[in-house]
Amino acid sequence: MQSSHSIWRFYRNCLFIALPLLLLFLFYVVEDPFMVIRHYNDYDQSRVMQNEGAVGWEKYKMYRKRCHYDSFLLGTSCTKAFSCREWNRYIHAHPFRFFSNAEGLGECYMKLQALHNVPGQRIRHLFIVTEPSFFEKTHPRQSLMHIMPPDVSGESWAHYQTVFFQGFLSPKFLMPYMRYLVTGKPDTSGRDVIHSFVPTRDRYTNDALLPQDAAMAKEGESYWKNLSWCRKIAKTRVHEGKQVIGEEQVRVLLEIRRICDLHHTDVHWVVGPSFHLERFNRHDLKVLQQLFGKHAVHDESVNPRFHDYHDFYDPSHYRRRVGDAILKDIYQPPV
Repeated sequence: MQSSHSIWRFYRNCLFIALPLLLLFLFYVVEDPFMVIRHYNDYDQSRVMQNEGAVGWEKYKMYRKRCHYDSFLLGTSCTKAFSCREWNRYIHAHPFRFFSNAEGLGECYMKLQALHNVPGQRIRHLFIVTEPSFFEKTHPRQSLMHIMPPDVSGESWAHYQTVFFQGFLSPKFLMPYMRYLVTGKPDTSGRDVIHSFVPTRDRYTNDALLPQDAAMAKEGESYWKNLSWCRKIAKTRVHEGKQVIGEEQVRVLLEIRRICDLHHTDVHWVVGPSFHLERFNRHDLKVLQQLFGKHAVHDESVNPRFHDYHDFYDPSHYRRRVGDAILKDIYQPPV
C-alpha cells in the first residue's frame, strides 16, 4: 500500500515538474508562431521573424500553378536588393524570389534539387546572390532559421517540428515574443525576433517590401546622420578576402551546374558589394568563371560605384537601387 502511494506521488511530482513545459507546448501549438504546424493562406503578415527558406517553399507550392514560376532568385538576404519585377524586364519570364536566411551553398543546392524534382518544373533562369560566407557553408544547416521542410530536406516531420519547438523555448526568442504579445509592440530586445512592420514580402513574387527606402526619401540625409556605421566607410581600404572555394565547394558547384545543364538554364552569379571593401578572392572568382563562364559571374565586391553609405541599408545589405543598377549592367551592358 505504501509502495503504491509512493509510485503515485512520484508520478504526481513528475507531472508537476513537467506542467510548465506542457503548458508552453500547448501554447506553442495554438499560436504556431513560426507558421510551420498548419497551412496558411498568407505567410507575409507575421510579425515573427521567420525561416525564410521554409516560408518561400510553402509560398512556391501554393502559387506555382497560378503563377507558372520558371525563374528563381536564390541566395542570401541580400536578394532584397533585387526585385523580380525589375529582373523580369530583362528575362520576360515568371520569376520567384526563393532565398534563405544567410543562405549557404549547400542550402542553395538543396533548394535547386528540390525544384528539379518537382514534376514539370522548368528552370529557365537563375540569379544567385552571394557573398564570401555563402561559399563556406557546403552542407544544409539544421538550425531554426535554416532548416528546410521535410519535402525539401528529406528529414522527418518530427525532427523538423522539434527544431522549431526548441527554438521557441530559447530565451532569446521566448522572452521578446512574450513581451510583444503582452504589450503589442516590439522592444529593442526583440529586434531580431519581431518585425517592426508588415507585410514583409510580396505575395506572389516573394520580393522584399522595404520601408527603409520610403523613410530615406522622406528624411533625406537626416536618415543617416545618427547611424554610427556610416562614418566607418571612409576609413576602409580595399583588401582581398580569404579563399573560400575548395574541393568540397567545387563538388557542390558541379552539381548545380549539372542541374542547370539539364534545364538549359541561363544562370548568373553575383558577388554583391562589400561595405568593408573586401575583394572577392581572385582564386575563387577564377574557379566560378571556369565552371560557369566569365559571362555568368559578376564580381561587384569592390565596385567603386557602390561604395557610398547612401547605397546601404546597413553594413550587410545594399539598397534596391544598387540591385537595379547591377541588373542593368548584366542584361543591358554599355556598348
